[in-house]
Amino acid sequence: MQELVRVAVDAMGGDNAPASTVKGAVDALNKSQEISVFLVGQEEVIKKELEQYTYPKERLTIVPASEIIEM
Repeated sequence: MQELVRVAVDAMGGDNAPASTVKGAVDALNKSQEISVFLVGQEEVIKKELEQYTYPKERLTIVPASEIIEM
């Protein structure tokens, strides 16, 4: 089996975060079986956002980060 490409995503960064970043990560997981995604950010917020999606859970990891850098 080929090793997965690991992608880390700042789930709390960018416009419309975390909704848009989580959706993008889920879309990527559903399109490619060759990646695993690490969503970095506030764990409970990310979990709540993920509840609305179906995705391969074994290839998504939440990396808790309590601090957010704001503008």
